[in-house]
This record gives sequence, C-alpha cells and structure tokens, in this order.
Amino acid sequence: MESNQESQSPVAAMRLWKWSLELLLGIVVFFTAYGFCQGIGFVLENTWLKYISYVVASALIVCLLLAWSRLFEKKWPLQLVDRQAFLYLSQGWIVGVLFFCSITLIFAVCGCYSGSFGYPQWGNICLSFISFLLVACGEEVIFRGLLYRMISERFGMWLALTVSSLFFGIVHIFNPGASLWSSIAIAIEAGLLLGAAYQYSGSLWLPIGIHWAWNFTQGNVFGFAVSGGDSGDSFFVSSATGPELFTGGAFGPEASILAAVLGALISAFYIRMYLKKQKG
Repeated sequence: MESNQESQSPVAAMRLWKWSLELLLGIVVFFTAYGFCQGIGFVLENTWLKYISYVVASALIVCLLLAWSRLFEKKWPLQLVDRQAFLYLSQGWIVGVLFFCSITLIFAVCGCYSGSFGYPQWGNICLSFISFLLVACGEEVIFRGLLYRMISERFGMWLALTVSSLFFGIVHIFNPGASLWSSIAIAIEAGLLLGAAYQYSGSLWLPIGIHWAWNFTQGNVFGFAVSGGDSGDSFFVSSATGPELFTGGAFGPEASILAAVLGALISAFYIRMYLKKQKG
C-alpha cells in the first residue's frame, strides 16, 4: 500500500460520492470474490487441486486490490509487491505465533490447560496451512486494504481503527458458538491489532502474516477452536478448563479476556511506534 499520510493520498482528494462508491462497491465485490474463492476450494475433491486453488485465489484477491486501486485512485499500491513484503509477512508470522504461544503458556501456568500430541495427518495440516493463507489475504484485503485504508486516508487513523474493528467483530457474530462478548473480544484483539499493524507498517503483508499465523497456530498447532469452528487436524489436542471469560469456552481463546488484553497491548505498541515514526 502507499503511504498512510492522508495529505498525500488520492483518496483524501476524492469527491465524497466517488469515495463512497469505491468503498461500498468494493466491499460487495471483494466479499463476493472471497466467498467464490472459498467455495471453489470446498467443492474440489482432489487435494492437490485444493492446494493450487487456494494459492491462486490468494494471489488473485491481492491482484484485484491492485487493479481496484488503479481503477478508482489512478495509482498502483506498489508496497504489495516490493522487497519488504516478505519481511513484513515474516514479522507478522512471528507476532501471530508468539501471540497464541503466550496465551497457551499462561493457560498452562494457571492450571487451565491440558494437551497431548495429536498425531496429525500431514496432508490435512498442509491443506489448513494453505487455506488459512486465503482467509488471511481475503479478510485483510477487505478489512484493512479497503475499509481501513479508505477511512484512514480520508478521515484519520482513529475513526478507521474504530469502524474497521467494530465491523470485523460484527461479521464474526455469525460464527458457531459466537456471542456478543466474543465479537467484542475479536474487535479488540484482532480488529484493533491488525488495523494498528497496518497503520504502523503501511503494508498489508504485516496484518496478513499475523492473521495467517494466528489462525494456523491457534487451530492446527494447539488444536483450539478458531472463531468457534473446527480447523481439523492439529499437532496437539488441547483443552482449556476454568472460567469461560478467561479461557474463551467453546468459541476458543479468541473469546478470552486474556486474548483481548494481550491484543490491546500489542495494538498500543504499534500505534505508539507509528506516532513516534510520524514525529521523527
């Protein structure tokens, strides 16, 4: 993506009707494209075709954002294809992995965690790994690459963080076992964190990396429910016992107040680093 400085963005100079059209139409188009790409993976029976479809679909959604920005804003968001992309993706993976390792460790220290080796099938692990790439690319393009970016570049960071986080939490209320609290927790720990990570880096690859590693580590490493759903095989079969507010209950650790607090702290760190960078 290009610089987050609103004064330099063509989004800030758009007429309001054109800005609204790009945002609303974009949400419809990208949600439709994302759903279509996921649907193809579900109907395919051959595992290798599933691998290929998820990788190709992830690339196509990112390319669609490139074309969309060029069409409406007359610019190419070159940060999506520059040399720092892999660096930010790697940093995101480190943050996402450490996030759920920390939560699991705290559960264990508090006597709320039990787990055993899950003897997973490697084919299923690899399939989940690739499918979560599509989830990360699809959702980050929609919520950060489109919704967050357009609000931020026109109205500023704080409104963008608020709106995109709330919207991200709301869409997860339709997940299995979801509640008002689980949606609020996701808005804080994930919506706020991913928006702050994007604002700090100016690159969509940092939140993509966090999101990708977040889902895979939570579901396929530790075997927790991912946003209320079963992610399939995992390296460990885990269970968390204790107060539901602390463990997240059946919805998984994403509904844990611990995750909300930790996500808020990392978000504050990214926001502080961004503000410091702006002053510098």
